[in-house]
Amino acid sequence: MIEKQIPIGQLLEKFGYINKEQINIALNVQKANRMLLGEVLQKLNFVTPTIIAKVIAKQYGFEYMDLTDKFISKEALKIIPFEIANSRIILPITIENNELIVAMEQINDIDTIDYLKRLSPYPIRLVVSEKNKIQNKIRIQYSQLDNPIEKQIETIIHSIINEEEVDIVELVNLILNNAIKDSASDIHVTPDEDAIYIFFRIDGVLQLHYTIPRIAMQQIISRIKILSKMDISEQRVPQDGSFSHKFIGEKFDLRVSSIPTDRGENIVMRVLSSNISSFTLSNLGIEEKESILLKKVFNKPHGIVLVTGPTGSGKTTTLYSLLKHTNFTQKNIITIEDPIEYRLTFIRQTEVNPKAGYTFDKAIRHFMRQDPDVILVGEMRDEETAKLAVRAAITGHLVLSTLHTNDSVSTIPRLLDLGIKEYLISSSVLAIMAQRLVRKLCVSCKQPMEINRDELLKNGANAQILDKSITSFTVFKEVGCALCNHTGYKGREAVIEILILSDKIKDMITSEKTTLEIIQVAKEEGMLTLKENALLKVLQGKTSINEVERVVL
Repeated sequence: MIEKQIPIGQLLEKFGYINKEQINIALNVQKANRMLLGEVLQKLNFVTPTIIAKVIAKQYGFEYMDLTDKFISKEALKIIPFEIANSRIILPITIENNELIVAMEQINDIDTIDYLKRLSPYPIRLVVSEKNKIQNKIRIQYSQLDNPIEKQIETIIHSIINEEEVDIVELVNLILNNAIKDSASDIHVTPDEDAIYIFFRIDGVLQLHYTIPRIAMQQIISRIKILSKMDISEQRVPQDGSFSHKFIGEKFDLRVSSIPTDRGENIVMRVLSSNISSFTLSNLGIEEKESILLKKVFNKPHGIVLVTGPTGSGKTTTLYSLLKHTNFTQKNIITIEDPIEYRLTFIRQTEVNPKAGYTFDKAIRHFMRQDPDVILVGEMRDEETAKLAVRAAITGHLVLSTLHTNDSVSTIPRLLDLGIKEYLISSSVLAIMAQRLVRKLCVSCKQPMEINRDELLKNGANAQILDKSITSFTVFKEVGCALCNHTGYKGREAVIEILILSDKIKDMITSEKTTLEIIQVAKEEGMLTLKENALLKVLQGKTSINEVERVVL
């Protein structure tokens, strides 16, 4: 029997996720917005939907289920009509052990539970999940039942091949929807002699999805350029633009770039979700020990924290996730970004505008008059920006920024290249975190394999973290199935190394020691390198040896 529902604020406070001050702030905001308290707490970034779902599951003794990479059975979907699932926010997942597994957030909805029992030919097993994930899965999965997006696109392509008139607006919208459904980060529209190719970058890897006859090329490119507010008559020079697209009730911003090639204009669209609610350090794959270390650094009153890595390695997402652990009701946080990717309540966010003369360095100068506690600089691109960031750090501000370097220690010579003196680096920089994203093995098809200790050490594993009494370890390899689109992988998570500038390392920097010497001392002080951290994830069954070799040097 399900207990009487306890207010969500009380539950979250009971389990230590929020305090009375945050509840009072949320109650005040609730009066102005007329939203449910749980929604207000999420809007203020005090909690995530995942935390709320897990707390509800824990309180009432139900299983929490993450729907992100969950396979949804068509047979289960057909048991509950879309109208019922959509209105009551319930998702039939699969039939297992002769039970229908159904996800819902409002686990105390007795009317819905009774209705399910009458409707289903199978006994019901309830699990708890996030409301937003349930809603998204309902809209996507039911729409895919009878008329999948892929099928609609193929039908239009077939009409183009037969030289029939087609709706290009609908085709472009379907391609955008398909990319978002498949969690693509980028959409490439690439012209060739006889065709135009549509690639999606999924989990960091380009995949060819559609080949469209060249006869439709100009219409497709013109439609994208119109959406992006580009000049459709100009095809000789690169152009940049942007637009917003709505899919399954969520807004996605797309940054668009076009360049002229010998076969026509090549277009790349970067897909940005404005939803940061699910971003937490644990969801990014950062281990608890590392999270505690990063949070400790972020609570320092002044200094610089840098996140480094190549383009697309998740640096900005990590910075935002760390910001969410800052007490932003008691600190004035200001950002300068290019562009603003995620929006956070209580944080003053600004965007560079070179045409108006608003650049990173000019923004930092003006921020100093805004009484800031924390300054986030999207990227240290030049000497002037770097010097101003250091000046802000040594005058009592916490500065967060990103750099493009291969690892944490190589950031030191990069800062020297930007004109920052050794003594300023040692006196201003608190920590440097290098990051990569590795693909996660698909949980539905990964297969175990044995690997011996010597082979792991040869691949770069840390000997100190391998049990000396074990000579053979079980890891997993990629296989491929329908759920992961036959890639063997589904989703990505961060692999990091954290260099804390201890007193000893600061002395080494001012003494102009080599990066190799600094790495040695950092490892003695407990730092795991990117490769060592990645191989830990292999031992945990999260990724594969092949993926580590692909991503980490």
